[in-house]
Amino acid sequence: MKFLKFISVTIFLSVFLTSASFAQSSATKAQKAADKKQQQLKIEEKKAQDKAIKRHWKGQDKETRKRMKQTKKKSQRAQRGKKWSVKKRKE
Repeated sequence: MKFLKFISVTIFLSVFLTSASFAQSSATKAQKAADKKQQQLKIEEKKAQDKAIKRHWKGQDKETRKRMKQTKKKSQRAQRGKKWSVKKRKE
């Protein structure tokens, strides 16, 4: 009788664990597909934004484009921050 219980429990656990692993792998596949789609959407969004910026720049006259370029460089320098250097002590 104990042997039959042991066999039935073993079979039940093996079936249960196998089905759980299949469910997990399908969830992983679904997650990978969702991540891939999300990444593709980000790439498309970036391309659309770059295209819109180029179109905006084309509509400006030469002086305005020059001013915009200078402002862009200035803002990028500000975002980068300062490089700290070690001051040498005078002895």
